[in-house]
Amino acid sequence: MKKRTFLVFLSILLSVFCLAGFVGCPPAAADYDPLLSWNQGAAKQGIVNFVQQVTNPNSDNYVRPSDRIAMFDNDGTLWTEKPTTIQRLFILDQLGNPLPDFKELASLSEKDVILDDLQLHGMTTEDYQQKAREFLDNSKHPDFGVPYIKVTYQPMVELVNYLRSNDFKVYICSGGGIDFIRSYAEDAYGIPPENIIGSSIQTEFITKDDGSHVLVRKPELVQPINTKGGKVVGIERYIGKKPIITVGNSDGDLEMLQYTDEQDGPALMMLVHHDDPREYVYDTGAENALREADARGWTVISMKEDFVTVFGNEIDKSEKGF
Repeated sequence: MKKRTFLVFLSILLSVFCLAGFVGCPPAAADYDPLLSWNQGAAKQGIVNFVQQVTNPNSDNYVRPSDRIAMFDNDGTLWTEKPTTIQRLFILDQLGNPLPDFKELASLSEKDVILDDLQLHGMTTEDYQQKAREFLDNSKHPDFGVPYIKVTYQPMVELVNYLRSNDFKVYICSGGGIDFIRSYAEDAYGIPPENIIGSSIQTEFITKDDGSHVLVRKPELVQPINTKGGKVVGIERYIGKKPIITVGNSDGDLEMLQYTDEQDGPALMMLVHHDDPREYVYDTGAENALREADARGWTVISMKEDFVTVFGNEIDKSEKGF
């Protein structure tokens, strides 16, 4: 069993046994670190302190489980978004277009990608999700040499598991397509399809000739696109509650972070900073969010300083010599 799989399995197993009361947790379990892939530092300690405060009934900052909402961006927050968004590559694959030269690939916004996704209208939602999952399982990242579904950030997956074990409802709020993310999020992160908020294509309920029914994708977008202020609209539309934890990585997440920050109760806002050569080093598209994080005192997660490993030692770029 690979180290990464074993760590996630051990985290879940210990949580099940200890929280369900099947066995008494031995002293060693009390020292178990659910954020094993995080270096000791202000970011990790801030996460642990916040979770302890909002889950302690004797704390002034206690939050009941029904209001423990944690919101994560996806691209660049839970998995890599370079050299281009993975959904864009899937769209090109489905259209039969040759994959681009990654060294010369221009970056596209999430809005551009979701507009390109309109070209895949006429498919049923089930066919779309099946084809997306096949692509993610069988196509490999050009730098890391593993299927795209494996280029998730190990520390962030641990964070999702840690929050879920403390009765947080964890959601993804992404500018990417909702059907695309639903095809893999539960297996990759443990986040179920009903907890995905994303840019959406209009669908139509169709009766087929044999009397069966399907949902067919139409060449129209549900407005607004789920990026920038549209993310706040999506959260209110689908959840009706403010998150108390929000994690993003770019200017597209700024409004969602502001929305979380501007409330009376406890809140934790975090911004993933891509400063690590084990992945890719870049600030482009996050300049405003980084300035706001500094001004408001939000937690900036340095991938270089705060992550013991990015993807798992077996596929970190530094281990591969890229």
